Amino acid sequence: MSTLKIGDSANLDQLINRQMNLWDVRQKLAREGGEAARLEFAHLKEGPWITLSRQPGSGGTDLARLLGTKLGWQVFDREILSAIAHNDPAREKILSRLDEHAVGVFQDFLSNVMVHEAVSRNVYAHDIAQLIWTLARQGRAILVGRGANWLLDPHYGIRIRVVAPRPFRAARIARLRQIEPALAEERLRKEDEDLAAFIRQLYRKEIDDPAGYDLILNLEHLEAEAAVEAVITALRRKLGASA
Repeated sequence: MSTLKIGDSANLDQLINRQMNLWDVRQKLAREGGEAARLEFAHLKEGPWITLSRQPGSGGTDLARLLGTKLGWQVFDREILSAIAHNDPAREKILSRLDEHAVGVFQDFLSNVMVHEAVSRNVYAHDIAQLIWTLARQGRAILVGRGANWLLDPHYGIRIRVVAPRPFRAARIARLRQIEPALAEERLRKEDEDLAAFIRQLYRKEIDDPAGYDLILNLEHLEAEAAVEAVITALRRKLGASA
């Protein structure tokens, strides 16, 4: 399942309804139990999810889409999360899955993992964090960027970091954006700095700290299909699902 481009509220409603249907299926499997439930990770009390942090130009966005297609999960990138956060009915529909206890758990969890001053000054940051936490808790979601790996309980998903050498990334950005190599290199440097600053400000973490990830993939020479297999194998091994 590829990332759904958000052009209007109808598309957004379609995306959310599809995701909620996935959650309903998971809950049904959890009630029935058995091997089917384990294959779909329904034995977990929350999740499963994948967070995917990627260096600009590394190919991480394409990997997220391939994983979505392979697993049948929705990919939630910055564009989709922002669209939901700015659409009150859409946001409330997602958050309606949280009961009062879960809301309290979120607030406690948030205070432990995010910098309070940064969140209190930025309502949008709080709303995005709450959306990420809700989507992950309900499960079957691929969450791209936004520091989701630092926010979520690592017991219920797998945290991926996608990297590649700077020359590879700069050349790829130049090709995809149809710009000169020197300009691509400059934009890459700025994007790397901005992403690192964002994580540092919100979580007091370093984006390249390997302790924040379960699997780090260098896509310079690794084929996309091999990367997808590596992620899914690691996901199943970690969460105890059948192969």
